[in-house]
Amino acid sequence: MVARNPNNLIGFGHTHGIADDIEMFTIDGGATLAAETNPGEAMDFIVNTIMTKATILAVGAEDGAGAFRVMLHGSAWTDSDMQTAIRALGATVGSGNYDATGATVAAFAF
Repeated sequence: MVARNPNNLIGFGHTHGIADDIEMFTIDGGATLAAETNPGEAMDFIVNTIMTKATILAVGAEDGAGAFRVMLHGSAWTDSDMQTAIRALGATVGSGNYDATGATVAAFAF
């Protein structure tokens, strides 16, 4: 193990070393997205929507009920704007006809 400089603080709530402008959001689609991950399915549309205003660095695990987290770089999203955009995908998103109209988005502090 590399020795740590004793003057380096171990702080909370930062993303040092990744980038300066990191934002994280919890997205809840309202129903599981586990079977909606192929090209042309709901996650494809959701991810493409998010990428219109940010670079996705990470997508967290889905909780089995449709909720997952995203880590974004250079985001121009607010949680309410992203929620509106995902809901606007409609009630028949992708080849699996996923209903995104009840999706919620909340900022997440790491």
